Amino acid sequence: MNWYRYQGVNLEGKLIKGRIHAADRDEVASQLQDQGIKIERIELEEEGELAFAAREAPASGATTRLSSRDFELITDHLSDLTRARLPLSSGLEAVSYEIENTRLRTAVQDLATQLESGDDLETVLANSRAPRELCALVHAGSRSGKMSEILADYVAHTRQLSEMKSQLLMALCYPLILMFFASLMFLAIMLWIIPSFESIFVDFGIELPWVTDFMFEVSVFIRTQWWWYLPGTLLLLLGSVALFRTERGQALGQRILFRIPLLGGLLSGISVSRFSHLLALLVDNDVPFLEALKLTGESSNNYQIRKACRKFSDSVSSGEMQIEALTSLKLFPATFLQTLATQSGNSNQNSPRYSVEILNALADMLNGQTRVRITFFATVVEPMIIIVCAITMGFLFLSLLAPLFKLLTMLS
Repeated sequence: MNWYRYQGVNLEGKLIKGRIHAADRDEVASQLQDQGIKIERIELEEEGELAFAAREAPASGATTRLSSRDFELITDHLSDLTRARLPLSSGLEAVSYEIENTRLRTAVQDLATQLESGDDLETVLANSRAPRELCALVHAGSRSGKMSEILADYVAHTRQLSEMKSQLLMALCYPLILMFFASLMFLAIMLWIIPSFESIFVDFGIELPWVTDFMFEVSVFIRTQWWWYLPGTLLLLLGSVALFRTERGQALGQRILFRIPLLGGLLSGISVSRFSHLLALLVDNDVPFLEALKLTGESSNNYQIRKACRKFSDSVSSGEMQIEALTSLKLFPATFLQTLATQSGNSNQNSPRYSVEILNALADMLNGQTRVRITFFATVVEPMIIIVCAITMGFLFLSLLAPLFKLLTMLS
């Protein structure tokens, strides 16, 4: 069975395009003729080519950049429309008038226009730069006929992950604000207060301890060497931004984030939870396990998971099944790897139900663990930042008070 792209004209005279899963071109032609479509073109979709992998918008496509929350709202509306068996183009057009946000309303109207022109939903979402996992689920819903159920489940799980990310962001806000103001205070002390004390101590010829000498040297460096470290820092930031816009740079940044204590475990837990839930959704909707694994890997925002899934799928296709590609990540629990090893050799269209239950249970377990870690993170990080700031400020004041006591003793 292969995927074929087609283009034709329907009974209303409108140009339509889409994709069909069939054994050969003759079966595609037969299905299209049964629907009353006059065929113009049928092309075999190359292996591994997925509509949701195309990230470039067409010339007439939407230029509005939508956030994940915007697509969450759009997906919710799509689920309602498919459940009510309403036409997506006219339904989205009607929904757009209820949206107050001008940017989002324009984007929804553009989606409706593309659907009206004959593009299928998967292609329209891909052209609109929708999340990869959403396009993968539309891909599965098109073949299983359970579009509304899949999208509703996706929206529910996405909202859970969004809630956890919001909790993590709130847990980070206070420590980051505290660090910002502590940094400003540190600079103010280095630029104005320490030079005043330095001139006093030099005038009286007081022998300074090494701590005070070190602080004076840092102050002199900050005040006199700004001409090269400020431009250097700016260039480094601009270079980092340019690097992180590339796929290799994003993968590097992701590896660095995942190695940060506490925070790395939270982010990896969210990634694996999303991966496991999406894989369960695809397998539960009659997608073969290996194909579902490949789709899930391609839709993952985690570059390590995506690379490991590609390597594992290629090894299974060659008959080797190198599960070490996933084991080496140290992200997946043993239960998931055991399920993967059991199902990898199963080419049956209907995968056993227990694998879906295990994957869903894994996603729920990781969600629970992530919530506990966020609570622990919020409880531990805040006092740790306060302690670090207190130690730094205490170090500064002690470095000034030590020679000041000598000065007072000498004067007395």
